Amino acid sequence: MQASCGGYVLELTPERVLHESLRRKTSRYFSYVFERDWRSGAYVVKQQGFGMAPAEAKKVRQNASLISTAAQYGVPLAGIMANLPIFSNVAWASREHDFHRIINATNIFRAKDPLWEQAVSLLREWDFGLSDVVIEEASFTNPGSAEITKYYMPFGVHKVDDRKAKRIFTLESSGTQGAYVLLSHLLPALARGGVAVIDELEADLHPRMLLPIMDLFLSPSTNPRDAQIIFTCHAAEILNLLQKPQVMLVEKDERGRSEAWRLDSMKGVRKDDNLYAKYMAGTYGAVPQV
Repeated sequence: MQASCGGYVLELTPERVLHESLRRKTSRYFSYVFERDWRSGAYVVKQQGFGMAPAEAKKVRQNASLISTAAQYGVPLAGIMANLPIFSNVAWASREHDFHRIINATNIFRAKDPLWEQAVSLLREWDFGLSDVVIEEASFTNPGSAEITKYYMPFGVHKVDDRKAKRIFTLESSGTQGAYVLLSHLLPALARGGVAVIDELEADLHPRMLLPIMDLFLSPSTNPRDAQIIFTCHAAEILNLLQKPQVMLVEKDERGRSEAWRLDSMKGVRKDDNLYAKYMAGTYGAVPQV
């Protein structure tokens, strides 16, 4: 299996790491920080400013990454990467679904006032018909009992002619709820730096919502700490916003096993190709057989 994220590449089997490398951009090109390759029963490791003792680097366990091991040895760059904050909408089994995701998002926003102000501003700008969002305490009766539980919940404020109407977020559209919860994962990553890992980025959202979401990460003003986003998506329109090194395709075979590959690893894919049109035409594979 091979995976990559920016300048980090990892190739491995269930038994060992076969290749691991980290590259950083210098001017127009990428130069390696380290490269680690399994050759003839041993590892060959090259470093340029990574900072791990060469003898220790060669002895890293076969089923361990050089980065995680170097972090334990106190290598500064490895420590930064190993402790990179990750923000995600994926729970232990799958993507969050129930109304507790709204409660969890609200708890995040209540603890971070600047993030709350930014979230409300974006929800106003995006076409959800909201003039404001406020957080208030709400009471819920637990199913099957008379017990009452109180939560802090968001309420959407809508302007109707000269009147204002307020309703709890559980009655808002799935798109409005989805954007609210999504921002609770994206905005902390943008504020702190790190990685946002999002399953089904487009879930419940109009395809045109993907552009302003991607712009949050592309604009230096909203992403001053160079946060990254890794996401799955079924909306093929996203290919109009990406370049081929940023795209991974996933296809399931007849035995139920999934294979993933980076688009730029395929021969014949040009930099100026219309990725969306060619994908929709089936040129790259990874399309459902219906």
